Amino acid sequence: MNLNVIIVPHESGFRAWTGGLLDLTADGPTPDAAAEALRALVIARLPKFEVRTIHVPDPLPVAERVSDPQRDADFEAFREAVEEYRRIHNTVPDDE
Repeated sequence: MNLNVIIVPHESGFRAWTGGLLDLTADGPTPDAAAEALRALVIARLPKFEVRTIHVPDPLPVAERVSDPQRDADFEAFREAVEEYRRIHNTVPDDE
């Protein structure tokens, strides 16, 4: 398994961090030492968990949102307000 880690300077040298799922950190005097210390932590943790992907369905599919009558009424009112604003403010003087 390949795992991207972040290594940053730290007061004791360098800190390596897995972030997210594992949320592990390890320090070392060099970037390589910090990465190796973090690798040891990850190996120790691996037998204790599983990584799975779950699917969470959208509670309101896009098709239902688009056909919402209230939403359509709000959009129609917005469109009418834009037309009115343009009618008043976007007039071009006649060339007379």
